[in-house]
Amino acid sequence: MIYILGAGAEARKTFNVYKDLGKLNEIGGFIEENCKREGSELRGKKIMDASIIHRLPKDTLFIGAMGSPGRKRWIDEIKGLGFNFDRLIHPSVEIGDFVDVGEGCIIYQGVIISCDTKIGQHTMIEINSSIGHDCKIGNFITIAPGVDIAGNTNINDECWIGIGVKIINRRTIGKGAFLGAGAVVTKDIPGNVIAVGVPARPIRELTKADWEKLI
Repeated sequence: MIYILGAGAEARKTFNVYKDLGKLNEIGGFIEENCKREGSELRGKKIMDASIIHRLPKDTLFIGAMGSPGRKRWIDEIKGLGFNFDRLIHPSVEIGDFVDVGEGCIIYQGVIISCDTKIGQHTMIEINSSIGHDCKIGNFITIAPGVDIAGNTNINDECWIGIGVKIINRRTIGKGAFLGAGAVVTKDIPGNVIAVGVPARPIRELTKADWEKLI
């Protein structure tokens, strides 16, 4: 059985991918932390509080369907209990040869991934994005819709790549960077900064408080 972590917009989108894969009978329901909707239903499946996780069998699979970077803490906690995560790829996705997609990833409709590319764990790639050859995409990254990443690009863990971002080949994005919508990356971007514009430039360091405002 598979349980979807979260019950918001990302969870509904994830549910639709399972539907397109014909796997709705494998969905046990939605799980939220500090759930205020326990017992209600979403898409015909129950919404449950996170306290249920301790009572589930160890062969249960999860998928972390939350846009917030805060999903890392919860996912790490669940993995620490000995559970594993599903790997979810929409049937319309085009994947080249020798591509490695990590545990817990969600890849939505219309994505194209070229050859010899590695996608880390729990990374989300939104609709109609493309990733070139020989890229290294880290863990817990969110790639928004319509992003184009050219070949030999290295994106480190926990980055947010905004809608419509373009990254030219052989660039490196540092850990925890936030690239604003429509940015065009022509030079390496350091970690833990907000970068915007054409060409993209860091404007300041990123703080924890920023995440609630930016996504």
